[in-house]
Amino acid sequence: MPSLAVPIARQEKENIPLPWPAPDPGYVALTVDGSFQETDSSAAAGMVLRDHQGQIIFAVYRVLFHCNDALEAELHAIMQGMALAIQHSALPVVVQSDSYEALVSLSSDALSRSVYGHLVLEIKELMSNRKFVPLKICRSQNRVAD
Repeated sequence: MPSLAVPIARQEKENIPLPWPAPDPGYVALTVDGSFQETDSSAAAGMVLRDHQGQIIFAVYRVLFHCNDALEAELHAIMQGMALAIQHSALPVVVQSDSYEALVSLSSDALSRSVYGHLVLEIKELMSNRKFVPLKICRSQNRVAD
């Protein structure tokens, strides 16, 4: 039985970027992102603090020296961003990151015995000074260090 071979056109999935998730009034949002390039071991951290209307309070980008991997870059971004957020706002902070592993370490002992335990302890010390709420966001919502 003859059949007609008709190519089926694939519908391309639209990459509609998700909007930045604004914090509730009375909070500020700290969006952090770490970037690591395995090819040359270069790394950077980006941090943006915004109010509930999206107004930028600060935006910082730093080169990280002697960084081992992407997780370490993410943890440095969280730590440095929190330290700056404490200096620039008295409000509670929603910490927005696309790194699930880094955010989980803020509320558990997941990384406390790892090589990054010292960073996690320092982050938790910063958290004792202010209310910090971790929020996992999509990569498309977080291009701070890219």
